[in-house]
Amino acid sequence: MLRTYLGGCHCQLVRFEARIDFENGTLKCNCSFCSMLRFWHVQVRREDFSLLSGETALTEYQGKNPVAHHPFCKGCGVHVFDRVDTPNGTGYPYINVNIMCLDELNVDEAVSAPVTYQNGLQNDWGNPPSESRHL
Repeated sequence: MLRTYLGGCHCQLVRFEARIDFENGTLKCNCSFCSMLRFWHVQVRREDFSLLSGETALTEYQGKNPVAHHPFCKGCGVHVFDRVDTPNGTGYPYINVNIMCLDELNVDEAVSAPVTYQNGLQNDWGNPPSESRHL
């Protein structure tokens, strides 16, 4: 069921709103960035995400992937979401929301949702990695 969630970083400088359906599942990626963060996220279309406050509190890291933008809070360092431009595997820009930053995360709902494991480390997005226990 599609639901609107509020969320933010640890110090609350960055606040957002996102429309999320956990029945569509969550994602974990094995790329060097996501695996180091243990980034557990949901993918939402850009029109289903609104940054409510803290734009000036964000700074951005961009690794080797030119379409992936990794903003994080300058105050507390929390990585709240990613912005992914096209071209990418979906054909449209989207936001990866860190589910651990949702104010009212229902942990039972999150762990019951299907998890898709992505093989970003080998740029093989259509197939899961051979090892995912560490994610």
